[in-house]
Amino acid sequence: MFSDLACVLLAMGAVTWLRSLPALGQHPPEDDLGFSLLVLPVFGLIFWAQGLYRRQNLLGGTREYAAVVRGCSYGLIAVILISIGLRRTASREWLVLTWLLAIVFVGSARFAIRRFAYGLRRHGRFTVRALVVGADADSVAVARLLGLRGSGMRVVGFLDDYTPTGSAMAGGLKVLGTPSALAQVAKRTGAQEAIVVPQALPWETVQSLLAEVTSAPNGIRVHLSAGFYDLLTAGVQLSYRNHVPLLTLNKARLTGFESLFKRSLDCVAAGALGVALLAVVGVTAFRLRRAGASPILERRRVLGISGREFDQLSFISHPFTRSELIRKLPGLVNVLLGDLSLVGPRPVGVDERSATRARAPFPGLRPGLTGPWRQAKDPAEQALLDLYYIRSYSIWLDLQVLFRRAIVRLPRRRHVPRAA
Repeated sequence: MFSDLACVLLAMGAVTWLRSLPALGQHPPEDDLGFSLLVLPVFGLIFWAQGLYRRQNLLGGTREYAAVVRGCSYGLIAVILISIGLRRTASREWLVLTWLLAIVFVGSARFAIRRFAYGLRRHGRFTVRALVVGADADSVAVARLLGLRGSGMRVVGFLDDYTPTGSAMAGGLKVLGTPSALAQVAKRTGAQEAIVVPQALPWETVQSLLAEVTSAPNGIRVHLSAGFYDLLTAGVQLSYRNHVPLLTLNKARLTGFESLFKRSLDCVAAGALGVALLAVVGVTAFRLRRAGASPILERRRVLGISGREFDQLSFISHPFTRSELIRKLPGLVNVLLGDLSLVGPRPVGVDERSATRARAPFPGLRPGLTGPWRQAKDPAEQALLDLYYIRSYSIWLDLQVLFRRAIVRLPRRRHVPRAA
């Protein structure tokens, strides 16, 4: 909150300073600082009401940044109303510039805080202990993904009705008891959260467990892991028919605006990367040809949007192309042609058709040259990450994935031990 209010005050001060420049021919009123301090608590209340200080909105996902934009917008409306009440003249330039700079400053500060917190997470800070309720292949995949470095969550064990207590599972974790003993096991292990995998449990157990956790004041935060890949891929929407609440399944489709924006981002970013890395592509192709490689491109037949088949391009495997980034560069042509997206679900090969389904897993979406699925190697875990990507899709998520992949590709400074 201190950071947010400091950024809002900085935005107001910056605009006031700009208006005082002789080149602009304007002079701010003398009470601008007093007015800024007056409306500052209002911004704090609005930010709080928008959920900017709720734990579930912090340090992950895109809801935090969307709430920043909403909070600054509502803050602008509050400033206008306060100005009218005080009979104070606020220029449109001051209002618009303050709104824009507040969004930029608050968003940038929260981004910096998030990166700092991620660094601490990699050293075991800002993490919570969690239990996975259910012990099947999906549960193991969930536990592995949550156990990735920097996830902010540390899985301490499993609870299951079928697997005996004490049985060893993935990553050295064990089954610590049954779901009915959730409160006792959580207290013993210090777990603050539980991830329930419904498809790994009997319906009676799920029903009993949910009834217990929603009524018992034990302080455990319970999450339901997404299941039913084919049905709940794009989430559900609550609707009513004659006072009967129904969960309406949403299709795995992007809205018209999302499709247009995503395609524009693909074209602009792929074109920029192609121009920037043209020399790398040329040198790699020349070295492969000089080494006697023919052909130099590998064509993998994959399923695209609406199940349409196309050839995904990449350089052939060779010592020159050990870098995954360099090997995948020809795929930018697929992005520009509209076969691939920069970020999307894992491209499914035609030869995998029988192992998955008769068509692409997400027929309404282009597969991605990269995506969250890059974090895992196991196909089951990649499918789970694809599911999460589709369920929480937004343009901001695409930008976040691209940023993370860029960070991973940056050269890291290696520690060289000193000579004795």
